[in-house]
Amino acid sequence: MKPFLAQSGYDPELDCIYVPISGLQGDNILQPVPQATCAWYFGGKTLLQILDELPVPPRDECGPLRIPILDKMIDRGVVVFGKVESGTIRIGNGLKLMPSGMTCQVLTIYNSKEECVNYAKPGENVKLRLNFDNEDKVNKGDVLCMREQVIVPVSELFEAEVELLELVSYKPILSKGYQCILHMHTVADEATIKDILVSYEKNDRGEVIEK
Repeated sequence: MKPFLAQSGYDPELDCIYVPISGLQGDNILQPVPQATCAWYFGGKTLLQILDELPVPPRDECGPLRIPILDKMIDRGVVVFGKVESGTIRIGNGLKLMPSGMTCQVLTIYNSKEECVNYAKPGENVKLRLNFDNEDKVNKGDVLCMREQVIVPVSELFEAEVELLELVSYKPILSKGYQCILHMHTVADEATIKDILVSYEKNDRGEVIEK
């Protein structure tokens, strides 16, 4: 695995933890691996212990509200599904749907267990009942934000740093005008590369070797 990990930009000695497991026998997934099975790892942590101890990515519950919409349904009004990426949402909040700019109010908040709750924080999957006037304008990929807070900016042009891994066989060269699909949170849309500002190559250690 070390050559593959190094080629992918990782330092196999500093960035990686090697954990022996057996999906067939269940060794070292929940219960520790026996010494007779894997002496070199005896006393090490199980896979689930390591996953449970991973640090949770920081999320700002006091930041501007951002909820990308994953799906919707019509049930005595509009019900949308999504995950709170930033901020905190509460029953009664006045929201704005971007990019359309439509306004609405939160009538009910359901958590992942279908329980009605008073609020939801970043990282939580939610189902929201909203009082939209025109449910046809609610689409997957739209983003909910507060009316009075920082509004989600809308743009058709942005700069991005792209790490090129592989190209399709029928479009083997990335150049100005290249058309592709952009995936961002819950939206997938066609995008065109307007200009390539700079390009460079990296070696197996992730260091820039040529511009």
